Amino acid sequence: MLKIGLTTAALIGIGWSLCACSGGGPSPIMAIRRLSSVKLDAANSSIDQGAVLDLENSLDKSISVGEEFKVALESNAGTGYEWQCQLKDDPTILVDNPPEIAPVDTGVVGGRVRTIFVLHGTSQGTVKIVFVLVRSWEKDVAPAKSLTLTLTVMPASAATK
Repeated sequence: MLKIGLTTAALIGIGWSLCACSGGGPSPIMAIRRLSSVKLDAANSSIDQGAVLDLENSLDKSISVGEEFKVALESNAGTGYEWQCQLKDDPTILVDNPPEIAPVDTGVVGGRVRTIFVLHGTSQGTVKIVFVLVRSWEKDVAPAKSLTLTLTVMPASAATK
């Protein structure tokens, strides 16, 4: 009797999880993307190669020359606000343009989105990268939010992990 109960529960669980594939919820791929996003602890000053940094506060971090990582920032698409990276030409870091935009609330028009910037450590040094939440058509208006990532790019052998 116990085997029948466990088998039934397993089949219900499999069926329930497959419901998400037919438009009943977020896709399994989006769930995997969320799980693969690593929130870095403020005490951990080093960013691992390929990591996603969910930036919610201004931080100081370090990487090695040649490493790449991503900075993810959330906003509401329907408000007209978007995240922009304000970085003057700097030999220390390269930021890919345009950033990737990924929906957080799938199936919701004007819902939350993640703006994902890809950064590459190109040479040794320290740089302040400012991310601002703005409406691109509004001129001479202060950003709704501003976050600063102070990034130290160290020689490949010097970064502490």
